[in-house]
Amino acid sequence: MLDASAATVVPGLIDVHTHGGAGVQVIDGADADLDRLASFYAAHGVTGFLATIGGSREHILAGLAAVRAHLAGPPARGARCLGVHLEGPFISPDALGAFLPESAVPADAGFLTEVLEAAGGHLRLITLAPELDGADDVVALALRHGVVCSIGHTVATAAEMDRAVGTGFRSVSHLFNGMVSFHHREPGVVGAALADPRLVCEVIADGVHVHPLAVALAARAKGVENLVLISDSISATGLPDGEYELEEQHVTVAGDEVRLADGTLAGSTLTLDRAVANLARWADLPWTQAVRSATDVPARLLGLSAERGAISVGRDADLAAFDADHRLLWTMVGGVLHEAGAT
Repeated sequence: MLDASAATVVPGLIDVHTHGGAGVQVIDGADADLDRLASFYAAHGVTGFLATIGGSREHILAGLAAVRAHLAGPPARGARCLGVHLEGPFISPDALGAFLPESAVPADAGFLTEVLEAAGGHLRLITLAPELDGADDVVALALRHGVVCSIGHTVATAAEMDRAVGTGFRSVSHLFNGMVSFHHREPGVVGAALADPRLVCEVIADGVHVHPLAVALAARAKGVENLVLISDSISATGLPDGEYELEEQHVTVAGDEVRLADGTLAGSTLTLDRAVANLARWADLPWTQAVRSATDVPARLLGLSAERGAISVGRDADLAAFDADHRLLWTMVGGVLHEAGAT
């Protein structure tokens, strides 16, 4: 019998925006060891994740093939892959972030049709810029297939944001990052995202992508019920500082920062258990409230509340246990126990 009397047990964490970790990035395709990645996530309290794929057409299709093969195989020993998050390629060339310029292409429902077929029913979330010509057709197609649409890598105005929500967008990808900054005469993406109760907002709570005060602002404006903590982690997460590859680009990892040669931030080395602790501290929230942004809110966003995101009879036996200092003790995925920090 497992004695959890001295622990705080919560639903397993869900990361809807993560590119990799433990030396694995999903876009590597068949060479990606997604089982190792799943074990790494479980060692940090995550029981479910979306494999985030983006970049070139070749990388997107390779990543989709890898996820389909992973899901068709025996259950992984670790966090469950809940499907795919497609970040791009329908993004603004003026809000690339760490993507290469050629990774930004016009919104094309034809290419999304190809992606949907390649994903085999596993595409759950797509990030795109709503101001692009053709975005309405892409969103309509995505919604018909049950795919959640998220606003990101965009220079949309506040008016364009309001229109986008009307067409079916329901979330904003990594708020404050990959978008124009807030201005009091043109609130843009940030202002609209914070003010619109219809939108759920992702936040990278690492203190690098978003200042702690901005994290606190987002938490107060949205409430934990409309905030989703994400890692946006890359393959170097969990590895020593040094030089690594991100798609076709070299990145340098130093402490909590991942940067391209020109200084651009390129994903993170954040883990979701750390993100919860950071949110609680920076927003002055009870830890048990902060954890909702990594449990029931992402489950609700993905339409998975009946199976996960809460602890009750009939839901999956996906749990995470923390000590009094909010350090992970163990993770349970489908009733199977995983030790904290063991990859």
